[in-house]
Amino acid sequence: MESGKFSVAIKGERLLIRKYTPGDKQYVVESHYKIYQKEFNYDQSFKAFVKKGLEDFDDRLNTEKECIWILQINGNPMGSIGVTMFDEHTAQLRWFLVDPSVRGEGYGSDLIKKAIDFCRKRGYKKILLWTNEDLQSARRLYQKFGFQISETKKQFLSGQWLTEEKWELNVQK
Repeated sequence: MESGKFSVAIKGERLLIRKYTPGDKQYVVESHYKIYQKEFNYDQSFKAFVKKGLEDFDDRLNTEKECIWILQINGNPMGSIGVTMFDEHTAQLRWFLVDPSVRGEGYGSDLIKKAIDFCRKRGYKKILLWTNEDLQSARRLYQKFGFQISETKKQFLSGQWLTEEKWELNVQK
């Protein structure tokens, strides 16, 4: 059984990547909305989208094939990432976020590594994710880990036209 926690002291800070509990839902919803609204002018429909996805995750409670992790620094939640089952062989990366105050410190890479390792251990062959072209920092990280764009489409979401991108990574040959 894999431990739900990874803890290390970095630069005098206490870093913990731990498994999500239903009590974390408000943090994930509110942090996504607050940051995306401030940085990209997303509206309340984005908040509802994140909340619905987390409610579905909580309802399924498939801990063998799905997981969410929370990044904590000095006891405060500062990021998240999740893996959900898209189909038997494909995982979907979701809810990836690092608080702007701690970006550039490698925490995003730590979260993505955690998610990819989980997918490999669970026997997934591929990971997909949806993002949009405005999220440049996240896109650079996805590219760094070998994800490649497989599809793009323009959609009216969160009160604006966005170019959505589907990225994929083969994790087992």
